[in-house]
Amino acid sequence: KSKPDSFSLYISVPFCPSRCNYCSFVSHSVEQAKAYIPQYVDHLCEELKITAKKARDNNLRLMTVYIGGGTPTTLSPEQITRVMNTVKENFDLSGVLEYTVEAGRPDTITKEKLLAIKQGGATRISINPQTMNDKVLENIGRRHTALQTEEAFNLARECGFDNINMDLIAGL
Repeated sequence: KSKPDSFSLYISVPFCPSRCNYCSFVSHSVEQAKAYIPQYVDHLCEELKITAKKARDNNLRLMTVYIGGGTPTTLSPEQITRVMNTVKENFDLSGVLEYTVEAGRPDTITKEKLLAIKQGGATRISINPQTMNDKVLENIGRRHTALQTEEAFNLARECGFDNINMDLIAGL
């Protein structure tokens, strides 16, 4: 339960491999925004340091961390590591109940990225196919298949993740 001296940290990575037809989130396709990603990561890490200082100055306890998007796994393994190390080095994670990274779209998930997320301290990941129907995936602008979703899930298990959720959208 949230208390007056606690807070949750949401870290936004507003990039996706492509824009889904139904999407209303603030995000940009990697194809259009690739040049901005390194600078975004630089600024994000600086903002995380400032946020951590403000939390310490106000004696706030971090309860949950969520890295979402967009699709955070559009970042490279090195960029994921950099963001997660910035969190680890600047926030007190000792009281964190859950640390989630939205692994997101199956077509962005690799073993290297999953290992970076695991080593970064995540306790849960979210793999988000939205549907397991290949025709619907194609119609909504996704560039992966249901089989790739299953493969990404199995790879996450192989990398040691035992807390994985999947987002599905009813009625697509």
